[in-house]
Amino acid sequence: MTNNADLFALRRWAMTLLLSCALAALPTVALGAGVALVTDLQGKATTSGDASAPALTILAELQPGAQVQLGAGATLVVLYLDTGDEYVFKGPATIAFRPSQPEVIAGEKAEKRSALGKGGKDIRIKPVGMAQAAIVMRGSPSDARIQLLNLRETRTLETQPEFRWRALHPGVKYGFRLSDDTGQSVFETTVGATSFKLPANVALKDGVPYTWEVSGRLPDGKRYASSADFVVAPADVRSQAEALRPAAKAPLSSRVAYAAWLDQMELRDEARKYWQIAATERPNDPRLKALAER
Repeated sequence: MTNNADLFALRRWAMTLLLSCALAALPTVALGAGVALVTDLQGKATTSGDASAPALTILAELQPGAQVQLGAGATLVVLYLDTGDEYVFKGPATIAFRPSQPEVIAGEKAEKRSALGKGGKDIRIKPVGMAQAAIVMRGSPSDARIQLLNLRETRTLETQPEFRWRALHPGVKYGFRLSDDTGQSVFETTVGATSFKLPANVALKDGVPYTWEVSGRLPDGKRYASSADFVVAPADVRSQAEALRPAAKAPLSSRVAYAAWLDQMELRDEARKYWQIAATERPNDPRLKALAER
């Protein structure tokens, strides 16, 4: 029979493997990779010389030598991955994307600016991969599992995070349990709602994997439970995230760049907030919609 120590060792191994896979899945800027990333687009933009190429979307990568035709009245914002410089183009225009900077072949001169302000001078954004490692959720079968809405195999900026899940059945009371990487219980309580925020007297440690579990019993007596792991981001990452955070009225492109940075830092819950806002502002962009729902 597997004892508790073995079970928690297995959980820690699974989480380590999961995070390693997630890091390996992140695309890098290498030889042959894209040189720039679309961080905002209003109107129509297409890649010239390729009749089969789809219209550009936000977060599309631009390859070295790509030539883009920007429609009349359209606005395109592009982030150069190697330098962190952002360029704003107004249509109609034809733009060639050279390895180090764009060249406007026809149309108005581009506006050059920093994507993340002064705090982002040395930050390099990676392209955002759509693939995400599988979520490890233990408990009941998938059709009866309690659906956890956040803090699933992610880092978090919150030292007293709020845990959220979908209702199993009206009126159900839920058991909540938080345990550390040794399997020891950090906090346990019963909750009558579908969310719970840790009290201020419960201090979580940076970099320590934690497991949270929610369980509930239906009127017919059946008990269901789900659990997932998360890690509190180190203090330096939390400080950097605060320094880079764009103002509420910042251009959408800055918020998209910030979300991409959060994503590459494995701060997926925080990134999702920005993807959802961006998807609301650009509702016809399929990439943003997919990221908002991820």
